[in-house]
Amino acid sequence: MKRRNVGISSLVVIAAIVLAGCGVQSYVEKDPSVDLKNYKTFAWINERGTKQETGKSYKDFKQTYMMELVTSELEKNGWQKAKSNPDVLIDYDIMIENETRRTSESVYSRSAVRYFYNPYTGRINSYYYPSRYMGENNYTVPYKSGTITINIVDNESDKLVWQGWAETEVTKKTISKDDMEKIVKSIFKKLDIAKR
Repeated sequence: MKRRNVGISSLVVIAAIVLAGCGVQSYVEKDPSVDLKNYKTFAWINERGTKQETGKSYKDFKQTYMMELVTSELEKNGWQKAKSNPDVLIDYDIMIENETRRTSESVYSRSAVRYFYNPYTGRINSYYYPSRYMGENNYTVPYKSGTITINIVDNESDKLVWQGWAETEVTKKTISKDDMEKIVKSIFKKLDIAKR
C-alpha cells in the first residue's frame, strides 16, 4: 500500500512541475521609491470619469469579465474597492498583434534498399541505406499574440507606480476568457512578490 501512495504522489508532483512549465510568463516594472504596502484601496480609471468623458455608456462582456478578474485578484491581495478617494487607480490594455516565429525542423534523407546480383554466389543480395541527417529546414510561422497590460497609478500624484504584463498565443481576434484568467493570475503573482 505504501508503495502505491508514493507512486501516486510522485505522479502528482511530476504533473504539477509539467503544468507549471506550461504557464504564462509575466513581467512587471515597479517604481522603486514606492512601497505597495501603503496602498489599501483602488478604483478603475474609467469609472471616475463621466460618460461624456469616456465616450462610452456601457461595458462589453470581455471588459466586464476583465475588470472582475482584476478586482478579484486585488481583493485577494487585501485591497478594497473604494467609491471615493482611492489610493490607486487601475487601468488595463488588451492588444492583439500578428507575429511570426522562426521554427526549424530536422531533415533526413529517405532510407532505401538497393538490390544487386552477386556473380560469385549467384544470388541477389540487398543492401540497406539508413536515413541520414541532412540539416535543418528553417521557416517562419505566423501567429496571433495577445498581450494584457495592467497599470497601477497613484491617485494623488497621477504617477504610474506599477505595471504588469504578459502575453500568450491566441487563436482568434480576441483573447479567450481562459487566457485572460491565466494571464491576470500570472501578473498578480508578481504583485504579491513586489509587496514583500
